[in-house]
Amino acid sequence: MPQQPADDAGAASPDFVRIGARDNFYQSCAFVPMSFALVTTVNEDGTTGIGPHALCFPFNITEPYAMMLISRGTSATAANIRRTRRCALNYLEFDREGLEAVARQGYPGQSAEAKRKASPFTLQYSPIEGNRSNRDVPRIVGEAFQVIECTWDDSIDLSMAVDGVRDYTAGKFVLRIDNIFLKRHFREGVEEGRNFPSMPIFMGFRAKGEFWFAEHQKPFAVQPPKVPGIEVQSVIYLANRLDETVRFTDPACATLTGVPRPFLQGALEQIIAAAKKKGIAQVDVAFLEAFNKERNKQ
Repeated sequence: MPQQPADDAGAASPDFVRIGARDNFYQSCAFVPMSFALVTTVNEDGTTGIGPHALCFPFNITEPYAMMLISRGTSATAANIRRTRRCALNYLEFDREGLEAVARQGYPGQSAEAKRKASPFTLQYSPIEGNRSNRDVPRIVGEAFQVIECTWDDSIDLSMAVDGVRDYTAGKFVLRIDNIFLKRHFREGVEEGRNFPSMPIFMGFRAKGEFWFAEHQKPFAVQPPKVPGIEVQSVIYLANRLDETVRFTDPACATLTGVPRPFLQGALEQIIAAAKKKGIAQVDVAFLEAFNKERNKQ
């Protein structure tokens, strides 16, 4: 990418035209491609409702893990989450006919009964046995390749002030992650970069009254630059993703940078297994030294 000349630092580009931001700016005056989820919630009559939502993305990527969901404040999804506090985020693979069904589910003004009759999706109980008897936990979409079960955390105030008045009725939810489910075929793709799902890309609801979608090509890898300390950071990144109960300290990870990359995950999994066997939740340098001594004896 060419560097900007110093003497052009203040020059304005004639190629850009200003567009004033307005409601739904991400689709009314900009291009912000994104994934979307079919959000399932429990209706007042005990049935499970489905609402497609694109404004659904990671909110907190370290503990406590959480997603952010933005919905119309008057939507059935928002009302159900406020009442039951529970929802499930269901992600689909690309299917053109299925996307037409998604559009029908996402258009406001239809009754819950009309949406239910028009839905081609199969609703199943949660894989977690304890959730099956909980009337507040929605069913999940059987056609999904990935499901994230969540509980609303209302301790975080997401309201914004307009003319000094805060709107507490907007459908903005911080959702604590309870469970993440993947179809077996995609389980290894998460860590190893293969078996990626072909996810549809939502391109917005445009002025002519149409939902726009796109299909992406096969993902490809781009190697990161070589910078000081990157070896330690890569170990930290992998080590603390493998198990939800065992964590590695940074100094412990620094001692593992000499392990060849193809063998690193296997070595980390052995360390995690040993830590769990001893009831240890944090792997530090002292534990690694003891672990290596024990292995050398064997």
